[in-house]
Amino acid sequence: MGRGKAALRREYEALKRGQTEPHERGRRLEGLVYELLESESLRPRRNTRPPGEEIDLSFTDGHRHFLLEARWRTRVSVGDVFAFRGKLEGKLAGTLGVFLYLGAEFSKGAIQAMTWGKGINTLLFSEHDLDDALSPGHSFREVLELKLRYAVSYGQCHATYRSIRDLWRKS
Repeated sequence: MGRGKAALRREYEALKRGQTEPHERGRRLEGLVYELLESESLRPRRNTRPPGEEIDLSFTDGHRHFLLEARWRTRVSVGDVFAFRGKLEGKLAGTLGVFLYLGAEFSKGAIQAMTWGKGINTLLFSEHDLDDALSPGHSFREVLELKLRYAVSYGQCHATYRSIRDLWRKS
């Protein structure tokens, strides 16, 4: 069995302090997210390499299947988003995506690129969403479910768990 949530949280906080080189930090982030998904029985798999692409992680929640891309950069471009969409669109219909971005901002148009003339098949997870998923009293599954419900209701893939929770508490 993997480490507990408190140990994962400590490693995440250390990674956020940026004391490791970028490639190593990204590799450790993937491992941390893998352990988090495994601890919540989401049956993760990592480093799947179909011809011509690499998939960081995949996981299953009930009958829903997800691909997860984890990025730790200063900027996420429209090209990054389209590359991930391409991975999803080449898979079984109904496969959903989670694009986890830490330390990054989306370039102009990157969020619109997720939905322009298309159905939404990807949720954007920010650093705040991972913070909440690793917090006591919360879980990755809880964050995922609320963000899915919001995307279904409002057609938006980028709202944070905190903003959705606060909005729905008021109503």
